[in-house]
Amino acid sequence: MSQPLPLPVAADPTIETELSRDLGLVTALSIGVGTMIAAGIFTLSGLAVGYVGSAAIVAFLLAAFVALFTALTYCEFTSIYPQSGEGYLYARKTFAPPVAYLVGWCLVLGYTASCGFYVASLSSYFNEFIWHAPLEQASGLAALAALVLLNIKGTKESGSFQVVVTIAKVVLLMWFCLGGLPRVSTELVVEKFSTDFMMIGSTAALVFITFFGFSAIAASAGEVRNPTKTIPRAIFLSMGIVTVLYALVVLVVVAADLTEYTEASMGSAAKDFLGPIGGMVIVAGAIFSMISASNASIMAGSRVTLAMAQLGHLPREFGSINPVSRTPVVALLLVGGAIGTFALILPLEELAHFANCVLLVALILVNAALIGHRRRYPDMERPFRVPLVPLLPVLGILANIYLLTQIPSVVPMVMATSALLLGFVGFIAWKGTRMEEAGLPGAPSKVALERAPLSAEEARFRVLVPIANPSTIEPLMRLATTIAAPRDGEIVVLRVVVVPEQVPPAWEEDQVEQERVLLEQARRFAREQGVAARSVVRLGHEVGRAILETSRTHRCNLVVLGWKGYTSTARRILGETVDKVVENARADILLAKLVTDAPLRNLLLPSAGGEHAAHATSFAADLARDGGRLTLCTVVPPDAPEDALGVQAQRLAAEAAKIVEADAGADVQTRVLEDRSVTGAIIEASGPPPPHRGGDHDAIVVGAAGPSFWSFNLFGTVPEQIARDSDGSVLVFKKYARLKALVRRVMSD
Repeated sequence: MSQPLPLPVAADPTIETELSRDLGLVTALSIGVGTMIAAGIFTLSGLAVGYVGSAAIVAFLLAAFVALFTALTYCEFTSIYPQSGEGYLYARKTFAPPVAYLVGWCLVLGYTASCGFYVASLSSYFNEFIWHAPLEQASGLAALAALVLLNIKGTKESGSFQVVVTIAKVVLLMWFCLGGLPRVSTELVVEKFSTDFMMIGSTAALVFITFFGFSAIAASAGEVRNPTKTIPRAIFLSMGIVTVLYALVVLVVVAADLTEYTEASMGSAAKDFLGPIGGMVIVAGAIFSMISASNASIMAGSRVTLAMAQLGHLPREFGSINPVSRTPVVALLLVGGAIGTFALILPLEELAHFANCVLLVALILVNAALIGHRRRYPDMERPFRVPLVPLLPVLGILANIYLLTQIPSVVPMVMATSALLLGFVGFIAWKGTRMEEAGLPGAPSKVALERAPLSAEEARFRVLVPIANPSTIEPLMRLATTIAAPRDGEIVVLRVVVVPEQVPPAWEEDQVEQERVLLEQARRFAREQGVAARSVVRLGHEVGRAILETSRTHRCNLVVLGWKGYTSTARRILGETVDKVVENARADILLAKLVTDAPLRNLLLPSAGGEHAAHATSFAADLARDGGRLTLCTVVPPDAPEDALGVQAQRLAAEAAKIVEADAGADVQTRVLEDRSVTGAIIEASGPPPPHRGGDHDAIVVGAAGPSFWSFNLFGTVPEQIARDSDGSVLVFKKYARLKALVRRVMSD
């Protein structure tokens, strides 16, 4: 709009703080092992043995086998995208935005519900073996609060804590196994081995939550040193260590030959094998294990939330990183609140099933993402490659579906479905109500000057006219006043002053005064036409953002943009500023490519039906009023049958009759053009450009062609080709459709 002001350089408040890469292989391994060796082994081992006896080993192995397919997928994706966000990030790079959001929402629910399970299990052990608190979940909630504060303090501190606690509990588990293995009896193992394969499958579905720790490693990829090599190693090592430990623990729990198997059975077995003191040590180890698993889940859940906020699927504020601790404080607080809620409202076993439901849905989609990603980017370098694609990902999908069908309880399934639907509806509502400029980079612009208050009537028709080139003030204002006058409307004239990105929007009075002179020229022209006008000067980093902010705050119905008719900028369609406004404005758009300052009276309007064309007809009739002429035309192939020509002629005649009926003095003509090139026929029919136009048309007026919701073609091929190839003036109208705009925002990146 104007040249950047020479303001002094200051710190850029928009620079984003990045996460620190403080985690090595040992820490990454401790995150995986710490997450998997937790409530799963201390709580679910007893429940699993209670369901299927020593066949619980098979259930754990089956769950590990199913998890392995997706672990391979995670390894390949992490080698390509070594950033935080794991499964959501991989889906974001592959699928349409709503599907990627669904994966992210599943993971956030899964991590928070899993951690709620760990917190509830911790409370169960604490109440059973240490002290029964007045509030059943008090001990777990206290531990949760401490862990959230620890994570806020810093990644390095929480990572060091994770390493120490993980090593300690592995040592305690080995002590437990060494104390109980001498009591293992082959006869007892065989006797207690269940052959109910349906129940084994259901048990595998229950304990699957214990193997999801591999994803927690990937979720922290943005903080891992050399993640391309470190993360695959950590994933495979942690799964191997945990699988062996689970098998040994199940054997020892079976050997205890308890009369009742509950979530506290491992503690009871430890007292039997190691005595009261040894049993209490194992109980303490179990509590610390649940703490470390909770810590890893908090880290993972907050990193997925962080990635979703940074990639536009959650409010940007959720992804803010504290510049001192370099941790996502808001995400950590939100995740901590959700964990506490889950721990309070759901029973232990249903909480595990709920977490498994949403996590399995996410893993199904992540495996599908690998297949789609290979097809979409066949030549991309992949440091780690999953063999036999698509066979192994398909097997992973089928295995996850199998476990999903084995979840025996209906309540967690219903709750999971409801939570996913609620999250998706919330996503659509948020996208629909979010300010249009909120998705654009940079800080908001600021109003530096505003003259002449607008009418207080909310329903009044308002036209926004951003002024970029002083030489186009009069022709743009003529268009705006001609449209606003018959609607008893008013005009908002905007001048945007661009300031460098290194400084916050600020101004000096004399600099703003230079802009006021230009705007007063525009207001004077509007007054001469009998139309009220208001002038606004905004300062900001992005012209497009400032236009959108002005359109929203002044509730504008139409935005009139001057346009050169093409762009030479790579990866832009209509031009950087115009692209942003057309894609995001919640108002009608008029793009004006003007090659003359003279009034546009004789107009050629190609009409093929549709809402944009009807809208263009309404505005064009206003422009052609008072001595002008409007010619409606359509293009048919030269070899089209006679009846087709007749049908088109009748359609144009009916449209012309409607215009004349609304304005008895309107001069409306119709033409059916025969040509194989639609754009060529329209441009040729418009006549030569000025100054040789004579009695031909002053401008071509065209409605947008109605692109698909997620098309990058903002106006359709024909309107853009006409604007690019015509030497004369071209006006392109695009009507704002609320539903289509909502779908487009949901489907956009």
